[in-house]
Amino acid sequence: MSHHVLISVDELWLKGSNRPTYYRYIHNHIQDVLRLYHCQKTQWTNQTQRIYLTSDFPFHDETLLALSRVPGVHSVSKTFYALKTIEDIAKVAVENLRDLKEPTSFKVETARNDKSFPMTSMELSREIGHELLERSSLLRVDVKNPELVIHIRIQPEGAYVSCGKLKGVGGLPIGSSGHGVTLLSGGFDSPVASYLMSRRGLSQTLVFFHAYPFVGDEVKIKIIQLTKQLALYNKKCELLIVPFGEIQKAIAETSKVDYRTLFFRRAMVDIANLIAEEKNAKVIVTGDSLSQVSSQTIDNIASIDHASKRSIFRPLIGMSKREIMSIASEIGTHDISIQPHDDACALFAPENPVLRGDSHYSKIFFVNNQFDQLYSSAIKNAECFTFNVKGQELASK
Repeated sequence: MSHHVLISVDELWLKGSNRPTYYRYIHNHIQDVLRLYHCQKTQWTNQTQRIYLTSDFPFHDETLLALSRVPGVHSVSKTFYALKTIEDIAKVAVENLRDLKEPTSFKVETARNDKSFPMTSMELSREIGHELLERSSLLRVDVKNPELVIHIRIQPEGAYVSCGKLKGVGGLPIGSSGHGVTLLSGGFDSPVASYLMSRRGLSQTLVFFHAYPFVGDEVKIKIIQLTKQLALYNKKCELLIVPFGEIQKAIAETSKVDYRTLFFRRAMVDIANLIAEEKNAKVIVTGDSLSQVSSQTIDNIASIDHASKRSIFRPLIGMSKREIMSIASEIGTHDISIQPHDDACALFAPENPVLRGDSHYSKIFFVNNQFDQLYSSAIKNAECFTFNVKGQELASK
């Protein structure tokens, strides 16, 4: 007996002549998932906006969930073969609804790739709906807001029936938009920013600035947990833990007190740009949300942007904290981010941080205080971790 999975892609159909390139990215990512979650021979069939997977072994729910996390995937569903008759299609649908325990509203949607089939899509949906009502007392029709949608696809070789589907993360395949360096902290914001950029096809090197000796190693455990969760939405996830304590100390000793937080942020972006050169990354990504904290006012954001050699993407810039935390719950980072951890930025934070930094003072400070050697040393001594699509560590040093 063959087992089938239908994967519907999201935006790839918009890409015209570039579509094969985007499909190559998503195929490679799906292959990585199958290699870890479904270690069996699998056949692939591409049909316009859909990918059919066929195997002699069943696809487990864990595999379907992993496939739904692949950026570029719109939905994933188990699909069952039936003969192209009303009787057999209804029989297959009922068999796959046998676990239904309580009344459920439903509708039937049909797509005919085989236009020689004698019934229209609407006619077949109506007939199958009628058959299902006859065979199950738990079903009732609701075409506007159904709890269950039964999908039927008429192909030349037969019919395929899907009863329900998993919503995918959507967007574009990982790597199709290039590579970036993402500043990761232990809070809610930056993991969500990383996830949103993954959905836009950006592969990323994650960078966490570890303020040792002012904080302990416990925070690293939390950052690794966050990275493992983000890895589920990435083809491969690289984390660099950069020692930052000496740099913070140097800035705190030489800058105006109210500029410390802003200059810490500037130093992080400077280092991120150096890492971006090594990783051939085109952009920097941060979890900034406008005016959420002092370093994220319009003036201070402009100051950081002016100093950066690369564009800084801020996918959360217009979001509220409630919206950010809602996404964090959806992607599984909320319960990790909420865990308390030591924060050296808070340790050095001034009582009244500057909200509108003087660009002239900022420029003069970084001209007169060269941190290049500290930056280079921090990068050289960074710890590197790599995780696969299952969140398993591949390598560390």
